[in-house]
Amino acid sequence: MSDSRVESVVTFRHPIKLRGFDTPQAAGTYRLVADMEELQGLSFMARRRTALRLYLPDLSVSALPESEVEISQGELDGLIAHDASLG
Repeated sequence: MSDSRVESVVTFRHPIKLRGFDTPQAAGTYRLVADMEELQGLSFMARRRTALRLYLPDLSVSALPESEVEISQGELDGLIAHDASLG
C-alpha cells in the first residue's frame, strides 16, 4: 500500500474560529496537508484521504513554532463559506 501527502494552502481574509480553540486564529494563508492512501484491488488507481491537517500559525508568522490541527472536510468547508460570507 502506498501512502502519500497532498499539500496545498487555504487563505482566510478574516479571523477563523477553530473547534477546540478559545481564541480565533488570525486571517492569513495556512498550509493544509491531506494524507492519502492507495486503494488496493481495483483495476484503476484510486486514493482516499485518511486525514486532513491545518498547520498553525499562518504562513506569514515565522517566529512561532508550527503546530497542526486535524480538521474535517466539513469544518474546513464551513470555515471557507463563513469567510466568503463576510466579504
